[in-house]
Amino acid sequence: MKVDLQDKPQDFVDLYRRSNPLPGARAKVPLLHVVESEAGGSKPAESVLCESLIVAEFVAERFGGGGGQDGGSGLGGLLPPVLVDRARSRLFTELCGSAFSYFPLLRAKGDKLETSLETYKEGLIGVDAFLAEVGDDEGPFLLGRRFSLAECSAAPFLQRACTILPEFMGSGGRPVHPIEVCDELGLVRLRRWIEAVLERPSVESTGVPKDEMIRSTQKMLERFAAMEE
Repeated sequence: MKVDLQDKPQDFVDLYRRSNPLPGARAKVPLLHVVESEAGGSKPAESVLCESLIVAEFVAERFGGGGGQDGGSGLGGLLPPVLVDRARSRLFTELCGSAFSYFPLLRAKGDKLETSLETYKEGLIGVDAFLAEVGDDEGPFLLGRRFSLAECSAAPFLQRACTILPEFMGSGGRPVHPIEVCDELGLVRLRRWIEAVLERPSVESTGVPKDEMIRSTQKMLERFAAMEE
């Protein structure tokens, strides 16, 4: 189900606490409620999982058999069978996952805006360097032709960055769209990767509609502004 993060229902908050009982933890999405039958047991086992990468890995391992996702190329699911490739995919998420975060730019004001913009560009430069050095050039993705968990975990943030930044910051004459920054800085490998991720049918079909994305961001910015008054 969808959850309004500005008005979280109590049953969602209670369910989240089953997954993350740490004091002061803020209920976040995604949240996965798993019900599975135990071998020889009469009562289904229930678990609640949180954190995007944990949920994605669970789904990939539980349901990600080979075939179907790659146009018949035989590449398999989101988790590659070669252990070093799995490690590369996780390393990409660990080192590069925050590069597409747009919140610091949206909230930066005055002199901090230029600093935030430089930090944003440095992050994209880092992703380009990682893809060029660690990635496989046989295809556009980190692992070449394989769309892996690295792209799956980054795609929602990339989609939002490519929509939100031009909408809210595109009037200042600065390149803020990730592809614009790639062109400005000559980040050829990253541009190739971004285009391939955004054009992936599964990414397109699961993305949040542009109008909804903009509307929710506007509400969030208004809420932050009210808190700062």
